[in-house]
Amino acid sequence: MEQMENIRLKVAVKTFSQGTYENAFCLDKNFFASFQNTEILDAELSTKIQICRIEEQEPIITVTVSGTVVVLCDRCLDRLVVPVSFESKLDNEETLECRNDFTGQMDFTQYVYDNICLAIPIRRFHEPEKDCDQEMLRIWKQRSVQEKHQDDGLFTSLADFMK
Repeated sequence: MEQMENIRLKVAVKTFSQGTYENAFCLDKNFFASFQNTEILDAELSTKIQICRIEEQEPIITVTVSGTVVVLCDRCLDRLVVPVSFESKLDNEETLECRNDFTGQMDFTQYVYDNICLAIPIRRFHEPEKDCDQEMLRIWKQRSVQEKHQDDGLFTSLADFMK
């Protein structure tokens, strides 16, 4: 199994005869930068693409990704390491989307990118809260209280106006 560090996840399948083939890729922040993704600050992901070709049938393709990405915590805006893991078998439609019959290659770049983005939680924060940047939390809570008092003043003025 050959390990490659690359932005494009291409596999030359035209030359594959019957059998099972594995390709491994290491993905880092440059992979996400190529998609102009600014939410993922860094990454250390191991990607394995296994292609099992059986006679004249369509190949069975399994993609496995595991590792971590670094994003900002929604609560304190500090860096947060999030584990990412998924494994999937490509269906016929996904296989066709990756295939390029002219070059004899399959490009899994978009497929892997999309699935990594879907594997990252929507809500991203340190658990427990004590791991958050305490200074930022203090500022955030202080501003929330100030804004609440300002909002109360507006509604009080509106209520007085309605009388």
